[in-house]
Amino acid sequence: MHSGFGRVRVKVILPVTMYARVKTGLRVEIVPEKPLDERQWAVVSEVDKVVDAASGTFQVRMDLPDPAGALPGGLRCRARLPGLSVSPA
Repeated sequence: MHSGFGRVRVKVILPVTMYARVKTGLRVEIVPEKPLDERQWAVVSEVDKVVDAASGTFQVRMDLPDPAGALPGGLRCRARLPGLSVSPA
């Protein structure tokens, strides 16, 4: 997670099998690591058009609203998409 003005940027690395399921505008549940482990909702802002052939993965970037600036950048978190739970990079 990377902190920005009023939002946190979240980067997730997903298996290529999820590529067709992830679209811009999709709402994704994000749970930061403890002690800030309250469930949040982020929106997919960009789906990478390049798949890493070596790992069979691609990147997704999301915007998570944080108007109070309560979430620091660099936190590990979990992203929950329908049918899959992953750890963002």
